Amino acid sequence: MGKKKDKLAAQQQQQQQQQVPWKYIDKEPLGFLVAPEDPDTFFKGNWEQKPAVFKATPERVALFQGLCSFPAVINWLKQREKKAGPLAFGVDVNAARYKKGVRETPNGEVADASALKALHDDEGCTLQLHQPQRFFDPCWRLLAAMERQLGCLVGSNAYLTPAGSQGLAPHHDDVELWVVQTHGSKQWKLYQPINAYQLPNQPSGDLDQGSLGQPVLEVELCVGDVLYMPRGTVHQAAAQTGDSSHLTISTYQRCSYADLATHLLQSSLLAQDEPECLPLAARRSPAPGTLLAHSLHRVLGASTKGSTTPDAVAGLAEALRAIAAKLEASPDMLTPAVHASAMDFLMNRLPPHPKQLPPRGPAPTMDDKVWCRVAGWAYLLPFELTGMNCDDDDDDAGLEEGSVKMVSCLANSREEHMISAPDDESSEEGSSSEEEEEDGSQGGSDEGGSDDDDEAAAGSGEGEEKGEAEDQAAAGKKKKQQQQQNGGEAHEQHHHHHHGEGEHHCCGDDVCGQQHGVQEHSLSSGADGDANPVAALPGLVLAPGVVKAVVAFMAAEGPEQAIAVRDLPLPAESSKMQLAFALWAEGLAATVPSAAQRQQQKEKHENGSGKQKQHGDKKSKRPADAGAAAGEETATSTGKARPSKKAKA
Repeated sequence: MGKKKDKLAAQQQQQQQQQVPWKYIDKEPLGFLVAPEDPDTFFKGNWEQKPAVFKATPERVALFQGLCSFPAVINWLKQREKKAGPLAFGVDVNAARYKKGVRETPNGEVADASALKALHDDEGCTLQLHQPQRFFDPCWRLLAAMERQLGCLVGSNAYLTPAGSQGLAPHHDDVELWVVQTHGSKQWKLYQPINAYQLPNQPSGDLDQGSLGQPVLEVELCVGDVLYMPRGTVHQAAAQTGDSSHLTISTYQRCSYADLATHLLQSSLLAQDEPECLPLAARRSPAPGTLLAHSLHRVLGASTKGSTTPDAVAGLAEALRAIAAKLEASPDMLTPAVHASAMDFLMNRLPPHPKQLPPRGPAPTMDDKVWCRVAGWAYLLPFELTGMNCDDDDDDAGLEEGSVKMVSCLANSREEHMISAPDDESSEEGSSSEEEEEDGSQGGSDEGGSDDDDEAAAGSGEGEEKGEAEDQAAAGKKKKQQQQQNGGEAHEQHHHHHHGEGEHHCCGDDVCGQQHGVQEHSLSSGADGDANPVAALPGLVLAPGVVKAVVAFMAAEGPEQAIAVRDLPLPAESSKMQLAFALWAEGLAATVPSAAQRQQQKEKHENGSGKQKQHGDKKSKRPADAGAAAGEETATSTGKARPSKKAKA
């Protein structure tokens, strides 16, 4: 009976998922979360301003009902343990409870299904499942869509709370939060920010109940309901008469103008004689003795005579005004700062779910059109060569001042998304979208209880998409291994960063003459040990002569905007073909075949079907080098396609 019940539940979940409007969610995930309110109204009236509750819609219920509920997670974990072993306390899951004003974390040694069940059922603990997008496809797809829309990291946690209990103490977080109820109900109490200090850039830690005052909002969330809270909103939540499960989705950690200003100052300091360099007033130094004048014995002394503080304040204020004036006069001064702040996002964001990318189509020919299938998943960056060591001196051809790099998140690691290194001892509320109780970020999947919907391929659907998901998982692992070999460093302490697989050099034969336009080009850190952050990202390095063509290609964000290979702004046809093939081989371009190409493919398919009928199950074999000479690609474990070794020779 148990197997029949599980099978019936899996069928119901599959039918439920078919009602989810994924095409709309992929395009407008925030609109989906705040429906029926208009997203523009939400951003004008609530975003970073005040909490809001959005009652359930049928579409949200279809996606979230049962998503990471306690029974579903336990069933999923039992299946996972047969393949990959149990979860890890402190990394994948935490147990938490809040009783009589005291917060506890009674984690055990092994986070297997039996241990978690005992903590939940017998000990009254809330289970915090960290970053369920690593395991469940609906969470992966939703969060990937949100990262694409917002342009910053988005994390999630699932919270499984037994009846009549509370997991965490009252606190506030440093992230924007959406709480989505997935099973049962939960009572929430929200309070004003501490000392009216809005939008803090640090979490509060546990707060004393007596210091909170009266709630500004009390609400019970039911399945499909969404609660939005700006960072800094103090909150607590407890299950009432029944078990509760909810997801929290978090974003916008350290994305303030102040954070952007730190990047602006750094990039402008390094610019030297470039137009984006700092104005002279900002490059001047404080008066001699300024640092010594701020020793506490001077600051707190009876006399402040001779203090340089007023002069330092005046000088710094003048410098900041000069920076502001130059920024307004030269807006491009901000571009390097934005590139710098984008590094963490590009290196650590989720790869797209297989169903979020259109098919690549066949390898392009001169008669076809191509378009950018990774719009929103790819980014063009300046590629600086200063201080870089190349493995092969011959690979330097075409890499010169003005080179750029087209990077994407296709090979990023889904399995390690938003997960800190095991030795990271940050507090449970200290990391956005990692361990905050009701607020951290979350995203779980209602497919958590099905037998085969665990890990990378959960709920991915067709076999081809499942294989692509597995390829992306392998790419993430390979990417991490190469990071360790190259000695790259992470950008921020709150996220576990992953570095790239090495560079691929792409240009036309009129630029550097590399056959087929794709070449592995591993760049390591410079002689001084400083890593080039752009070099740590996987992608195509493009010589200056190709940049205009790549810009035109990236502007083609749909098949209706596809650009003909012949129309790529490059001087030689061979260069056009090599660039188009390189973009296609890296998974960045999709092909719109010409009418002649479509007819040829149709005839080939019909002929192939006829031969299959004649020869039964006998498989035809082509010579090993067939297609290589024609520039066809060979699939690799990274989920990307690259020219075969024969083609590179």
